[in-house]
Amino acid sequence: MLKKNRPQLDMFDHVIFEKLVPKDHLLIKIDSIIDFSFIYDLVKDQYSPIGRGSKDPVMLVKIFLLEYLYRLSDVEVVKRIQTDIVFRWFLNLGINDTVPDDTTLSFFRVQRLTEEHFEAFFTEIVKKCIEKDLIRSNRFIIDSTDVAANVNYPSIKKLARIAFNKVIQAVAEFNELLATEIAAAIESELDLAYEKSEKFSWREHFEITQKYLDKLYIKTYDELQYNPKYLDAFGLCYDLLDQYTNNKKDKIVSIVDPDARVAHKSPGNVKKGYKDHIIIDEDSEIILASSQTPFNVGDGKKLKELLQKTETQVGLKPKELSADKVYGETENRAFLKDNTIISNIAFYEESSSENNYFKMKDFVFSDDFKTVTCPNGKSTEFFKIKHDKVNNRDMKDFQFDVKDCSQCPLIEQCIYRYKNGKYQYKNKRVTVYLRYDAVITDKARVTTPEFTIAYNKRYKIERRFATMVRNHGLRRCRYIRLRGAKIHITMANLACNIVRMVSLLFPPTKNLKI
Repeated sequence: MLKKNRPQLDMFDHVIFEKLVPKDHLLIKIDSIIDFSFIYDLVKDQYSPIGRGSKDPVMLVKIFLLEYLYRLSDVEVVKRIQTDIVFRWFLNLGINDTVPDDTTLSFFRVQRLTEEHFEAFFTEIVKKCIEKDLIRSNRFIIDSTDVAANVNYPSIKKLARIAFNKVIQAVAEFNELLATEIAAAIESELDLAYEKSEKFSWREHFEITQKYLDKLYIKTYDELQYNPKYLDAFGLCYDLLDQYTNNKKDKIVSIVDPDARVAHKSPGNVKKGYKDHIIIDEDSEIILASSQTPFNVGDGKKLKELLQKTETQVGLKPKELSADKVYGETENRAFLKDNTIISNIAFYEESSSENNYFKMKDFVFSDDFKTVTCPNGKSTEFFKIKHDKVNNRDMKDFQFDVKDCSQCPLIEQCIYRYKNGKYQYKNKRVTVYLRYDAVITDKARVTTPEFTIAYNKRYKIERRFATMVRNHGLRRCRYIRLRGAKIHITMANLACNIVRMVSLLFPPTKNLKI
């Protein structure tokens, strides 16, 4: 049953708080600008209408906030509350009131709340920023940063061994004899393989593991139909073997945290874990919306989602959007154009051509995207719409007149000639995405001084990431799986926003106590 913590503070408590709580303390300022009672409505469905009274959910969420404001664990924050008078004041606890223990905090976070609840807490804080007129909606900035998973990453062989051992442990719970038999058999075969060759490959290791996994499938088929714990362990091991054997892109890299993923952020720079995708208001630097994904999810795939979340959750739509080049997919540019949002997204340099062939930039498209003119000044309006099955995109295929191309003095730079002397095409084709009109608009935009000014302001979002890493523990997840990563990252975003609110609403002072 939901219970609100409303203790009757005695005169002694009031005197202590009045004497010892600094008036310019960060928590005093937070309490003066944010009413956390909205939490009751957001969590009330998680409680039974009858039963023993619970700990006050507002107090518990405030404790989570304290953890991210001061980079404390569940155990550490409980100890700090016991001795820190300002923490007690912030939580509305009297001097003699008992403090929730760390197991209560863990139960509340894991059993009572979902990642959607933490997302709702974050959204309410953004709404309060809007109510206080902190957000201008002139220009938003979007970007992402990596957040390491809270695990180690074993070798491929060890990964398979750990996964299969998890299966054996699950089997032992309902058939200990079978588990012992299979475990001994696979260990014996692996040991023998290593004795025969020191260069025993991970593929051979996987083949042996797959053989014994298949045996378990046959012998425990019925158990797999109704034992969810065993099914999860078996499925995880099966997926792992399948992903590496068939060289799939989306590979499991940890058995402890099977949702974490690995990707190359840049050549030689490998990242493993998750991403925090955020969109901020350039003027206030308030984080307006966020999305958490495994690290191998491309940044560009989240542009549309973040803009839509910002509009649907808090009713904000920017006039302009600034982002790194990686967000410059044609679909994203088209989405921005269709929604009348000015794009401040740069372009990658076109690759150089050893044979000095013309590039896309050498062809001029009309503003209405109905005509294209070649470097020789010839234009065409003839095109066909084709579907690119590889990229699942519609393409616009412009074709020039055969006579014009055959008599063109620039043909050697335009149409590729094979070694046998024949040309690749009878006439030149220029194939672009069907929504290349958005690219044309953006290419004109990048030549303006307004673009340069906006693009150079992207450092503000990097400053938010740096603040969260330095002050709010963003760099490494506290919890495992994607659910845990979402909770951890959302709380870091929320804490960052609250501190930013304080900075905007109160004049900065040199002696701010935190």
